[in-house]
Amino acid sequence: MVQYPLKSVTGSQRDRWLRDKVMEYLEISLSDANLGYVDGSDMGKCMSDSKKYALNIFCVVTEEERSIALVKRILRDSRLDYTRIKIATMPYGKEETYTLKYTYKKGVTNFSL
Repeated sequence: MVQYPLKSVTGSQRDRWLRDKVMEYLEISLSDANLGYVDGSDMGKCMSDSKKYALNIFCVVTEEERSIALVKRILRDSRLDYTRIKIATMPYGKEETYTLKYTYKKGVTNFSL
């Protein structure tokens, strides 16, 4: 999952544009690399803190490390707000908690929806 912080529950017009572009670029890149696909998104309140909002983009991938590296490179090279993302993973089909794998901000160790 790629997560962006938002300032409001519905996000701005730019946030919706960002969601569409990120999903488009990741779908093409993951597919071309034979690593997976984008499995949707959501925007709204964070479950862990109702005063915070986030855009979540869900991806199903086959190789975690390669996919994370690809996602980071695509977002950075495409200038899609790479400096604001968090990336977290969870085994597919299991109701476990997400594990934070990358964050734009040093010192951040927790991740939640």
